[in-house]
Formats: sequence, C-alpha cells, structure tokens
Amino acid sequence: MSITRQLKVAAKWRAQFNPLRSLTFQRAVSLLEEGERGAYAELQWTYRFIEKREATLRALKHLRLSALGKLDWDIKTVDESPAAAAQAAKLRAAYDRIENLREAIRFLGLASFRGYAHLERRYEGDNPAAALVRLEPVEQWFLARDTVYGPWVYNEKAGSGTVSGTPIDPAHFLIREVEDPINEIGLICFLRKNLSQKDWDAFIEVYGIDPLFVEMPAQVPPEKEAEYQALAEAVVGDMRGALPNGAKIQTVTSGARGVNPFQQHLDYQDAQLVLAGTSGKLTMLNGPTGLGGGQSEVHADTFAELAQAEAGEISEIFQRQLDRSILGLASGVRPLAYFELAAKDQTDVGQLLDHAVKATQAGFRLDAAELSEKTGLKLTAAPVPAAQGFGGGAAFNRASSASADAETLRRASLDKLTKAIQADLAPLRAALQDALAKEDDAAFRAAAAEIRTQLPSLVKKQGADSATTKVFEEILGTALGGAGAEATSTPNR
Repeated sequence: MSITRQLKVAAKWRAQFNPLRSLTFQRAVSLLEEGERGAYAELQWTYRFIEKREATLRALKHLRLSALGKLDWDIKTVDESPAAAAQAAKLRAAYDRIENLREAIRFLGLASFRGYAHLERRYEGDNPAAALVRLEPVEQWFLARDTVYGPWVYNEKAGSGTVSGTPIDPAHFLIREVEDPINEIGLICFLRKNLSQKDWDAFIEVYGIDPLFVEMPAQVPPEKEAEYQALAEAVVGDMRGALPNGAKIQTVTSGARGVNPFQQHLDYQDAQLVLAGTSGKLTMLNGPTGLGGGQSEVHADTFAELAQAEAGEISEIFQRQLDRSILGLASGVRPLAYFELAAKDQTDVGQLLDHAVKATQAGFRLDAAELSEKTGLKLTAAPVPAAQGFGGGAAFNRASSASADAETLRRASLDKLTKAIQADLAPLRAALQDALAKEDDAAFRAAAAEIRTQLPSLVKKQGADSATTKVFEEILGTALGGAGAEATSTPNR
C-alpha cells in the first residue's frame, strides 16, 4: 500500500490539535531544535497553521507558487540526432501521462517555505512496472530522518519527537530539499507580531478612547455635588445624556500620552519576512514597489524572476530523479533529451515583424514558414521579379538595371551559393550525425576514427564536378556578361 493512500486514514488525532494554542518563544526554539534532529512532525504541523494565519506569509506563499505555476514545461534535446529525437518523444509521452504535473511542480515549490517536499510516484494499477500516472504530494509532517543527513523515513502516525519510521525507497519518489526555508524566519516573525499585537490591543483598551472629564458648573450646592457627579459619570460612560447648566466636557490630547510604537514594530516584522521571501528584492508588499504602491510591474517582475530561478532547480530534480528512469539509461550514459521548466515566450508580433524587415534590408532571407509559426500569422511571400541575365544567357546590363533588380540578383546568387556549399558538405554532415547518434562511447570513437580516414572523400574537392565551383562559374559568367554588355553599349570616344 502506497504512503499517499495511508495518509487518508493515518493520524486523525493530529487534525484535532492546534499548535498555536501553546506556542511561545520557548516552544518555537524547541520545535526548531527538533527539526535539526530530523523530528519534523510538530514543526511542520505548526508551519501549516502559521501559513494559514499569518497574512504576509500567506501572500508570499501564494504569489511565489502561482508564479511558478504559470511557467510552461517542454522537452529539450542536446542535438538534432535521431537518437535524441527518439528520447524526446519517449519523455514527452511519459510526462503527458502524468495527471497532476502542475500540482506536483507547485508542491516542489513549497519546499522553499517548509524545507523539503516529497512526491510519491503512482503507477497505473499500482504496478511499479507500469506507466507513471501521478506524482502524489506527501505532507511534510509524515516524514522524518535521523539528523539532517539521515535517510528519509515515513512517520506513519506523524508522531511527535520521533526520527524513526518506515524507510522510503528514493527510486519511487521525487525529493527537493532547501537548506534555509522561509518558514524558519516566518515562525519567529509570527510570534513577535502576536506579542506586539497583544500589547497593542491592551493599549487600545486603555488609551483607544481619549479620556473625558466633566467640569462642574460654578457654585454647585453641596447637597447637589453627589448627584451632579453621578450624572456626569453616567454621561461620560456611555457618551450620551444631559448635564447641568454650565458644565463643560474636557479631553486629554493624544500627544500628552506619548508615541504609539506598535505599528512600526509590526511593519518591521513584515519587512523581515518579505525580505526573506523575495531574497531582498522587495522590502514590503504594500510599500512603493509592492501591491499598493502603484508599481505593479516591478512587483510582478520580482516574483517572475524568483520563479525562473526556482524553475531551474526543479528542472534539475526532474532530470536527475525522473528522466533517467523513464529513458532506462544505465549509469554514466548521457541523456540526449531532458525535461525543462521555463517561462513561455510571449511573442511581440510587431517587434518580430520589425526585426524581420530589418533583416531583409540587411540582405538576409527569412523562411516564410518559420516566420508564420513565430508570429501566428499566415504569411505568403510576395513574387520576386525575375533577375535579368542570370543563368539564362541574356546579357545583364548593369548600367541600365534598377537598384532593386541588382539587390534581387545579389540575393539570388548568395542563396544559390549557400545551397551549393551545403550540397558539397552533405556527406560529411550525414556521417557526423550518424556518429553522434551512437550511445556507446566505444562505437562513437570508432565512427569518429572512420570519418577521419574518409574525410578527403567526404569533402569534395573544388574541381569541375563540385556544385560550389559550378555556381561560382555561373555567377562570374553573369557578371562578365553584364560588363561586356555595358562596354558594347558605351559610345566610342
């Protein structure tokens, strides 16, 4: 029975326990020390409650995980060989079968807050030999280890203070560990804010309403003093009523009672937490570069940048712990395809077309199909005027040709020359691709040695049968023909 199936029936008692009821600084220090020993159950259960009740920490958590969830994943290859393409197809099919891939990625991101995250591999029909269908999150309070360097074990009942349990097989898990989790700072800030808030509440009870005093009318009869005082206290007590003629209400100004220090103390704890949660890129979520400061782009860019950095680490976890097993590669064999989590390019079509125009003006030719794919527009190449005298035997009169025709001729010549060079080097390119497709190192070395011996025959000499030579002759012949026509049309002086 898998661990994640047992989680639904195990440790029901913990759901009845609120760790915040008895949380003090002494208790917090004890929990952090337990975490250093590998007894994580109480610490991680406390982290969960703090994440739900500490507003700043909750905002950081949701912003970071949502930025991570927006990233797109892809399968990349190290080269364009058939072997790399085959591995990429196998990886893509495996990742497409995972039902909760985005959920799994976000859960790995939670390790930045809690210190670690485990995903259990779930297979079709619970058969490890079958296809992988889910990566199931394992809540952190069900895991333990003997010191931070020990192997991970499953703490079935999430028992307090224990570092023992059922060993887990890393081959069936994806594990991410973070040395300095944000919640360690969040726990301290939460306690300090609570203490400050409690004192602030007491301060408000005493000083929240300005003190009121009643100045009695002059010459109050002695027998009426007690009655007037009772009446004045009743009026001040509920802020309504009638007073004798001539009585006055007096107040004490707030400045006479000193400065309220609590707001600054609370803001300082928020600043410390946000500094930890954004790696110093933001100081306060509601500050000049935060949620309420009018600079939303700076705020969004900060979390996008954090997500990109985190995505690189998570990509490596998938590559090391999952890709190799999917591909069935032996130890030491280099994979030719790999999983990558990265930002999806948001193409600026206008900017892309502007670059295309500039590239064309600089003399480069663009592939219409590739440009259509990049822009999302259906593009059709405009007809190109036929170049006079190129390859057809007719004279090319340079003196009378327009500049547009000359540019067209130059581009056509360059294109032909490029294709000719590619044709001459095609045998060498094919041999190199075949060698790179060799997965065995010895086979690769043998193929490379064979290429070295056959290099003269693979690279055609620039003789009469060379495609490059023939195109050069055609270009030069056209140019000379144009020069001759120009000479014959020039008057004899």
